[in-house]
Amino acid sequence: MSGNRFKSSDVLAKQLADDLAERMAEAIEVRGRVCIAVSGGSTPIRFFEELSTRDIPWQKVLITLVDERWVDEDNAASNARLVREHLLKNKAASAYFLPLKNRAKDPVSGFMECENKLHELMVRLDFAVLGMGNDGHTASWFPDSDALSKCLNEGGAAWCCPVIDEPIELPRMTLTWGLLSNCRHLYLHFEGADKNAVYEQATEKTERQNIAAMPVRTLLYQSQVPLSIYRSE
Repeated sequence: MSGNRFKSSDVLAKQLADDLAERMAEAIEVRGRVCIAVSGGSTPIRFFEELSTRDIPWQKVLITLVDERWVDEDNAASNARLVREHLLKNKAASAYFLPLKNRAKDPVSGFMECENKLHELMVRLDFAVLGMGNDGHTASWFPDSDALSKCLNEGGAAWCCPVIDEPIELPRMTLTWGLLSNCRHLYLHFEGADKNAVYEQATEKTERQNIAAMPVRTLLYQSQVPLSIYRSE
């Protein structure tokens, strides 16, 4: 695990975009294409804007989401909308985007279509940029969620999982640790004093086994996938 801490959100966004873009370009040169997953919320907007300007062969890039609320893309809560507005533009306009939300009435009904689409378009996820909530969740892996065991089942076959229980206000679809544990490189991106306090709590060694309380520990205390921490003051 490597840590990168910045005083400025703008500098963080540029450095994260540079790092990921360089890795993406190398992956395309070696394997001919690259698959990445990104997160929603307000934190990654600057990063998306920066990444969209990087000079890589975007027509060979597949972008999907780490998780998604089960809402249409005209809804302000849609992560797909966020990606389309802030990432799929400039040089990145030619990338292929795979949403997690489909036409099913809910994520339980839409699970199989989403799962099949992921397997159809990806052999392996190359890179994923995840965020972290104030409760210690990442992706849609929420503390003590009924779906948490399925989300974190490394040996499970599913690459995505519906999340419909509290504390979320809207049902979601999330990628699973079963998929992310085979990723080539993971990033954890968060900003601000509150999130830094959460991170300090999550990295308390005496609590490292308490995954259910802070599921982000799944990323922090694993050795399968290289993890880069990008955070600001």
